[in-house]
Order: sequence, then structure tokens, then C-alpha cells
Amino acid sequence: MTEDKRIHWKSAIRISGAFVATIIGSGFASGQELVQFFTVYNIAGAVGAAIVSFLIYALFTSELFRFGKEQPPEKQSAFFTAYFGKRVGAALDWFCAIYIYGVFFIMLSGAGATMNQYFGVPNMVGSIIMAVVCAVTVLLGLKKLVDVMGAIGPVLVVATIVIGLYALIKNAGNLALVDETLPQMDFMKAAPNWFISGIIYPCFSYLTLTPVLPSMSAQAPNKRTSITAGIIGCLAFHLALLALVFAMFANLDVLGGKLVPNIALATVMDERVALVFSVMILLAIYSSACPMMWGTASKLFKDEHSLKYKLGTLALIAGGMVVSYFFPLDVLINFIFGLTGYAGAAIMAAMFVSKFILYRKKKMLKGENNEVH
Repeated sequence: MTEDKRIHWKSAIRISGAFVATIIGSGFASGQELVQFFTVYNIAGAVGAAIVSFLIYALFTSELFRFGKEQPPEKQSAFFTAYFGKRVGAALDWFCAIYIYGVFFIMLSGAGATMNQYFGVPNMVGSIIMAVVCAVTVLLGLKKLVDVMGAIGPVLVVATIVIGLYALIKNAGNLALVDETLPQMDFMKAAPNWFISGIIYPCFSYLTLTPVLPSMSAQAPNKRTSITAGIIGCLAFHLALLALVFAMFANLDVLGGKLVPNIALATVMDERVALVFSVMILLAIYSSACPMMWGTASKLFKDEHSLKYKLGTLALIAGGMVVSYFFPLDVLINFIFGLTGYAGAAIMAAMFVSKFILYRKKKMLKGENNEVH
């Protein structure tokens, strides 16, 4: 029986949709990371960074999806181990766990910023509310509730893009003023220039996606379909990204001083839309923050029913509250995503070097076997 090498387009589109819903999280929906990684570099720089990011996203997604198709289900999450061996792989797994805990800080700070920006609640109060809700959810093991709330993800994706397109179309004439207006904005930069920003943007996100994407690609009927799905997903994601970034360029006058830029964009459409969108962001933060805390606590304390696990979880959440109090959302995104972006770039480079070395060894071994025969 011949191997099926056709691209199954329905399957590819379905998987690419799941891929986009996975990588567009609450951080993307808030807009702050897009400001720091794209908008701040002007129109040409933003487009350049998006192109670089797309190429790296497509390359790494293809590799992860290929890995997922080649490995049995029980080995699909052992991505780092497959490339670097058990010791280095375990160290990288721990690095990712620490990074995910850092993203939890961003989630709490994002909740505080969202509540403050629209509802006028002090940042710290908003962060505490989210922390308490997360603590109750994690300690009571309410995973089904999180799954239900997680269904808001695809809706948030669509809402974010619709809001961005509306704001862009409504004020497209302001794009001509970007060169004049942007230098007056007090935006933080994630990297020294757009090229480096385009490199590190995909690299920080993939540190959390390596356990997820291989199993996602396993749903495809063959390798070509899975890789096609990854490329389609990457393209769709970056088109959505650019739509939002251009919406920001067209509405720079309403973004000044806003930690959650996309809520400001939503007000361009309607205050009621901004209200609904703010609630959606909070639900998305909740559905993202709880699994992050589960993952971190389980990595450290193992037994979910033990007192050690419960006290440790409370300590971790309390630590997140303290950090979110001292550091605002834009600072946390700049530091955590920026730092892990550079680390992720180094890991990715090492991964492909490892892949090349393994390929060379395999080829040499094959040549030696041919000589013997």
C-alpha cells in the first residue's frame, strides 16, 4: 500500500485554526506585547519584524509538527530530550517551568491593568482579585470550570481581530501621521531594533508551545498535511497581528499611557464593546493563569492532595501578587518576554545544530553499513 502524501486541506485548515487559537493568548489580546515587539518600530519596522517572525514561526512550527508525526504519543512532549538528551532536556523543561511561572506574573499584572483601565479599580486590587480566584480554582481542582472558561479563547481571537480591523478602517487616514506621532509615544521597546525583535518574538512563545504542538500535529493524516497546517496557521496569525498593529498605528492618539492598548481600540468602536472585551480578556487571563499555576505547582510539589502542594501553591500565588504590585504590565512583558526570547533563540539555534549533527551521524552510520554489505 502506497503512503498517502496528499495534503488534506480540510484537516490542515482545522489544525491551523486550533494552532492560531493556541498561540493567540491573553497577552496578544491585550495588545501590550504587540506594541513592544512591533508598533514601536514604525510601519516599515513592524512589517519587517512580522516577516522575520513569520519565517521563524513557520520553521519551528514545521519542525514541531514533523516531530509530532514521527513520535508515538507518549514521547510527543519530550521534545527537548529528543534533541539534547535527558540531562539538558530536563534542565530546559525546568527553565520552561520557571518561565511559565514568570508568565503567571504577567497574567496577574494584566488582570490588574485591565480592571484599572476600564473599571477604574486600582491595579493591585485587580491583581489580588485574579490571584484569589486562581488560588481557589487551583486548590479546589476546578479544572472543568477552567476548560469551560477556556472556550472564550476562539471568541476572543475573533473579537480582537474585528476590533482591530474596525479601528483601522475608521481611522486609516491617520497612518500618514505615524512618523510624526510615534516618536511622541512613551512605548517600551522589546529589542534594540525591529530585526532582533522579529527574532525573539516567536522564540519566547515557543518555550510554552513545545509540549502542545507535537500532539496537535498528530491529528493530521500525514506529515505534509501537518506541516501545511502549521504554515497556514503561522500566516493567519501574522496577518491578524499586522491588522492589529496597523490599527494601533491608525489610533496612536488613544493609546498613550494605556497598558492594555486593545481596550483603547475597542472604545473606538463603542464603550459597550470595550466593556464586553474587557470581561473577555479577564476570562482569558483566568483560563490561562490557572493552568500555568497548576503546571508550576505540579512540577514542584507533585501530589495535588498534600498540604505541601497547597501551601506551596499559595506561596507561588502570593509571590505573583508581590511581583505584579512592584512591576507594571509593560515592564514585566518587556523583561520576561524579552529575556526568554533571547534564551529561546539560543535554544532554537542549538536545536538545529543538534539536528544537523544527528543527521550527519545517521548518514555516516548508513554509509558504514553500506560498505559492510
